[in-house]
Amino acid sequence: MNFCPVCLDKHTIKIYKDTLFSCQNCSHVWADLTLDEEQLRILYAENYFKGEEYADYLADKLILQSNFSKRLNSLRRLQDSPTFNNVLEIGCAYGFFGDLIKQKNPKGKYMGFDISKEAVEYANQHFGNNFSSQNYLVSKSPEIPYTDVFMWDVIEHLPNPIDFIEKVSTETTSGSRIYITTGDISAWLPRKQKDKWRMIHPPTHVHYFTKKSISKLLRQYGFQAEKISYPPVSRSIRVIFYSLFMLNKKPGNFTNWIYNLIPEKASIRINTRDIMFVVAKKY
Repeated sequence: MNFCPVCLDKHTIKIYKDTLFSCQNCSHVWADLTLDEEQLRILYAENYFKGEEYADYLADKLILQSNFSKRLNSLRRLQDSPTFNNVLEIGCAYGFFGDLIKQKNPKGKYMGFDISKEAVEYANQHFGNNFSSQNYLVSKSPEIPYTDVFMWDVIEHLPNPIDFIEKVSTETTSGSRIYITTGDISAWLPRKQKDKWRMIHPPTHVHYFTKKSISKLLRQYGFQAEKISYPPVSRSIRVIFYSLFMLNKKPGNFTNWIYNLIPEKASIRINTRDIMFVVAKKY
């Protein structure tokens, strides 16, 4: 692809040993990959959550829900607080956020989509039949527009995020909000680490946004960024250890012994200020 998928500008250059493209106009960065739906389902099969990207996603439920809850609480400071009456989540994984949002608003509606069939089966089994492994892009639109759309750490995985935002735009109305967390490749740490930045690992991460490029994408489909922040998150110490010493490596007995000594619920709250939380409102 010799043009930017966000702004369509042709002034692009290859960076990081020609593995990524960078737009000189809107600052968006992406990997020029073509992945079909079947390839994506293979990428995000059960192993992705158990041993590949994550050490054990299920074991991190409480920590993940704690992060979700803190993000929701921060939204109360908006001028008109969200109602969460009709919620869409794209990239619902095992349903932990869906479970939480239904606890906070039992009378509200919720629908979650994820390409991982194993994750969706788990979510439907444990948290109600409100989750689908159907491709969101071909799903039926809701009878009532969504009031709130969540994309937690998912937009960077999508081969075609523009299509998702466009569809979301048709299924929301004035006053609806979209909430996105994703890496900011223009932040200090990724600029310092360059191709060693932990978020750069295509084909699972394909798109790398900046404040400028994510705001531009959303604005093109009727969303105005209200707030972009860099909140701290709680991280499982096991996950941190796994990412540093075991992911894509062949750990020895000593490394495995140390890993198994770490309590599953042990966590630490950190902020590397390279993960942005975007809140945008439909105008």
